[in-house]
Amino acid sequence: MLGASPIETWEGAGAIFTFAAGGASLWFWLSVALCIVPLVVSLIAESAAESEHG
Repeated sequence: MLGASPIETWEGAGAIFTFAAGGASLWFWLSVALCIVPLVVSLIAESAAESEHG
């Protein structure tokens, strides 16, 4: 089963790289923002609730 590939040689083979032009950094920073924004919003809400009740 290990030698069952019909590919005999890799000469002339091509590759398609998704986000090869820098799209990966966009998704990285988007995920960082989506992690930080809820923390900031909850900190603001907690500060407002604390000043209101305390």
